Amino acid sequence: MFRDLYMISFPVFEQRTDEQQDDAFSCLNYHLNAYAEDGCFIGFISYWEFSDYIYIEHFAINQSLRGKGHGYRILQRFISEASKMVLLEIDPITDEVSEARLRFYKRCGFHKNPYPHIHPPYRSGCKGHSLLVLTTEREITESEYRLFNKELTDVVMRKN
Repeated sequence: MFRDLYMISFPVFEQRTDEQQDDAFSCLNYHLNAYAEDGCFIGFISYWEFSDYIYIEHFAINQSLRGKGHGYRILQRFISEASKMVLLEIDPITDEVSEARLRFYKRCGFHKNPYPHIHPPYRSGCKGHSLLVLTTEREITESEYRLFNKELTDVVMRKN
């Protein structure tokens, strides 16, 4: 269920290969929460826990259940149970869909950060892609952003 939703929710250039996913699962920092209700798989959050923040790498809700409040409830519960700032990335705002996505995350309590950000490529032959960094609680400082970017590169995206 996780794998199927993962593959249809993210473009290939934002997906880990099976080998990369297995490598992530071998890291103590990496976690995958699956959410279900009445035996129905709703979605998942994959995330990395660091000393100062939690980085949500992927968050997806079953396509047939979107727009029914599940994503908001899951994310609110996740944030409320986190003992530290939560950080994630979204596509730049270029159309109505990306504008709606930013509004959703703002309703969930996220703040847009001003730092130009390129996510490293997941796959060879792909280029890094521009994303916006969002955080709960407040905007992060430039030094906090640099720490996130370093841990993203050195830990999250480390090569096998």
